[in-house]
This record gives sequence, structure tokens and C-alpha cells, in this order.
Amino acid sequence: MNMWSHQKIREAFLKYFVEHDHLVIGSSSLVPVGDPTLLLVNSGMAPLKPFFTGEKVPPHKRLCNIQKRVRTNDIESVGDRHHLTFLEMMGNWSIGDYFKQEAIELAWRMISEVFKFDTSRIYVAVYAGNNKLPGIPPDNESHKIWKNLISSERIVRLDAESNFWGPAGAYGPCGPCTEVFFDRGESYGCGRSTCGPDCECGYFLEIWNAGVFMQYYLQEDGTFTELPFKSVDAGAGLERFAVVLQAVDSVYETDLLKPIVDTIVWRSNLPADSRSTRIIVDHLRCSIFMIADGIRPANLGREYILRRLLRRTFLHSKLAGIDTAVLQEAAVMVREIFSTYYTELKSAGELIKHILEQELSSFEKTLNRGLREFNKIVSRSSNVISGDDAFRLHDTLGFSIEITKELAHMHGLTIDEERLKERFEEHRARSRGKT
Repeated sequence: MNMWSHQKIREAFLKYFVEHDHLVIGSSSLVPVGDPTLLLVNSGMAPLKPFFTGEKVPPHKRLCNIQKRVRTNDIESVGDRHHLTFLEMMGNWSIGDYFKQEAIELAWRMISEVFKFDTSRIYVAVYAGNNKLPGIPPDNESHKIWKNLISSERIVRLDAESNFWGPAGAYGPCGPCTEVFFDRGESYGCGRSTCGPDCECGYFLEIWNAGVFMQYYLQEDGTFTELPFKSVDAGAGLERFAVVLQAVDSVYETDLLKPIVDTIVWRSNLPADSRSTRIIVDHLRCSIFMIADGIRPANLGREYILRRLLRRTFLHSKLAGIDTAVLQEAAVMVREIFSTYYTELKSAGELIKHILEQELSSFEKTLNRGLREFNKIVSRSSNVISGDDAFRLHDTLGFSIEITKELAHMHGLTIDEERLKERFEEHRARSRGKT
């Protein structure tokens, strides 16, 4: 086994911060508590927001944990080397205690001394300022701190889109941040002369947000005010740490996900690195964690997110000839890997099995009819599926637009989005007229 198994990474991370006076806290549920701005916990700090605003007193001023989270804005990106919907965030926090200097030094010592990353391949980014955020200056302090640790040519300044984080929701604590990237080599790059840490090609893999410097509060009206005290929210993706430390090509080859991939591959004709394999593995894992936290498939809110993930899983499974039994085997593998750390999975086996069976059964008839009709549409289409056809699949057959878009993508087709939008607007107008 690789020296840096996911178990060892977890242990080393928490041990390091405990040695630096951080209190370990458990992962919160994926269902936010008392936070109407979020459907699902999407960051390590989301459950801790009341501590940063001063509404609640934390159990200690320095905290650390490994928090499960869901990123719904990455659903369409899943299938490449590193995007996931379910992730584990290794986090450390200072709540009114240390700030930029110690946060950056803590991150650097962990990178260089604990995990022993090749520091010649480390790049960092700091907030460059942005005229869209008046009154929030460039983060020259972090730049100066990093210059004492690495060469200045490996420090880049990025704007608010990349290096101003938050809030975790529509409003709340936020601030400039400093991120750490690992140079994976030219073979992962796009070849453009402008390629750098802000490029999505994969050349530079972000492994750590070494510090969101929480000093502002974004109000509901879009203005920023100062928080009552300064804090730090730092987070490192466990999956991305594992990619580098285990020297593998993608998150799907780490020991967090490879056993699940193998279960799918052994019982199908799908290659391990195919987009469909990765979608099935990621979405199934995410769905299982959501079910274990009390979420059930439905047509609104977080329940619809679960339904959408499951149905996309079923679509790719159906097209690959994977039956329910294989998905159930993969679900068991998910529980075996993660139930040591998330004990809610231990007692959820029968529930997970039941919901997978129930949801597939309710969707199968719609899926079969929709696929038959979609294939007819493809046979008479050139490069574009008409908005009328896409709307008819949705309105008449109950085939969601997301599924139609997914199938269009797989066939190298696009959808006439303008006409589709018009049809939905016409439908809404008729519905209003009936009430």
C-alpha cells in the first residue's frame, strides 16, 4: 500500500493541527442547520458560520476537522480527472485568533515537513484586488509573507473570481484568500503561453486554500461590512492531496475511489477512465452520503439534487448495460471505504438499497420511452436538437432537460436553447392564464 493512504493522510492532517493547539470537531451533516441560504453544506466552514460572525462562541478558538460537502455547481464538470460533486475537506480554522502570518506558516510547514511535497513544484496565489470590490485592497501582506518562503516567480496575483472567497451562501462572512497549487507537469497542460495557476487545464492542481482571511461580511444588499474580529478558514481537498501523494493520474485512481471504479469496470465494458464510469462512481457516492443524512429523492430543493444525481447515474448505467445489482455492489463498497469515518453509513445499508431500487423502478419506464424517442430525434437531426423536440421530451414524456442535454452531449449535439427557453415561457404563460 502507498505510504500515503487516505487513512494516513487523514491522521497526519489532524495530528499536525492538534499539535498546534487545534481542537478536532466532527463532520456536520450535509443538511445545513439554521442556514436558509444553502441547500447543502458546500464548504468546510459552512456549518461554522455563526462562530465567524460572533453569534455563537466556538468550543475553542482553533478548530480542525474533515468535513463532507457537496458542490452542485460541478455536476456538469464531473467526468474529467478531478471534478467531483462529493468531496472531503480537511479544514483548519482560527476564530479571532491567528491571522495571515501564522496561517500561511502553518500551511507551509505542513506541505514541506509533514507531507513532504516537492516544494520546487509549489505555486501560490494571492488576491490582486478588483475594482468590482471597492474598499477591499490587494493582499500585499500575504504576498510579502510568501516571499519569505518561496521564490517570487512562483507567487501569482489573481482577481476576485479566483482569490476572493465566499460567502458560503447568498450572504455571510467572506474575504481574500491565498491558494496553493502543485505543478503536475507539461503533460497535463494546455500548451498556451498564458497557462498558469488560474488555468483549468490541469497543469496546476489546486491542493489547498491555505487561508480565507475572514474579515468582511457580505450583506443581503450587496455591501461589505467589517466582521467584529478577524478569522481564518483554510481547507485542503483530501482527494487532491491523495492524487499528488499517491502519484496517480486522477482522483478516480486514489484509494478513495479506485475500489468503486473497479467494481463498476469488472462488471461492465466501460473503461476505468471513461466519462461514464466517473459519473457513475461520483454520483453514486454522493447520493449515498445524501441518503445517509436523511435526504430523499423528490422534485424540489436538495431532494431534487439527489434525484438528479441518481437519474444521471441510472442513465449512464443503462447505456453501459450495468444493472441494479452492480450499482448495489458499488454502494456496498462506498460504505466499506467510508463508514469508519462517517458512522451514519453503517446503519443505512438497507435504506440505501431500498431507495436505489425504488428510484430506478420509478424512473425506468420514463427512461426507456425517452431513449426511444430521443433516438428518433437524433436520426432526423443534423447537429442541433430543436427546442421544440427537447421541450416535448420534457413535457410529454417527463424526460428532464438535464437528461436530454446529457444525451445530446454524448452524441456531440447541441440544443436550440433559445427556442427551448421560449417554449418554457409559453408554457408558464398558459399555466398562469389557467389560474
